[in-house]
Amino acid sequence: MSTPPSTADAAGTRVWQQIISIRRWVDKEERIDDSLEALTTRVLEIGEYYSETCEALLAANTGDGHELGKALCDLILAAGVALCTADREAQEAFVDSLAWDEHTGNEPIGRLVIKLGQEHVAACQAVVRVSTYSPRKGADRTMDDLVAKLCAVVRAAAAAMYRVDSAAEATFTDTLELAYNRSIGVVRLV
Repeated sequence: MSTPPSTADAAGTRVWQQIISIRRWVDKEERIDDSLEALTTRVLEIGEYYSETCEALLAANTGDGHELGKALCDLILAAGVALCTADREAQEAFVDSLAWDEHTGNEPIGRLVIKLGQEHVAACQAVVRVSTYSPRKGADRTMDDLVAKLCAVVRAAAAAMYRVDSAAEATFTDTLELAYNRSIGVVRLV
């Protein structure tokens, strides 16, 4: 049974509004004035969550995919904040990226995590090529290229999450709510 489009649209809007709130909170916490610097920092932060995902994958050999699912959710949220920093109007692209590709259903989880790493590297390369950080190549990519790479990160993480966590949607919702509540000051980090 599929969700009616209006319900799916409302849920997507709600998720994106929460991502925007988290981005604003991170903006305030990081005190970074330059948007390109903020974007670069956020794309690099995805790497930190990728590392945690790899650690959770190694620990998940005991059969508990839930912790790996939570690590993947954190990565998705980091990619969502980076995506929102790149393009505040990317709601539809983000929500579409959360849809699981059924063709990855039989793919070994290790391969899915490696694919996720490849997508993160491509997003890092896109940041370099959007800016003038590469004097040899110059700025030969657009922000749309970067948005596409960040969506690919989200898509790869969602595929892996759905593969390992039988309660993937609930895990994502819980993780998003926790981050959102922190962003509006309901829960304080100690």
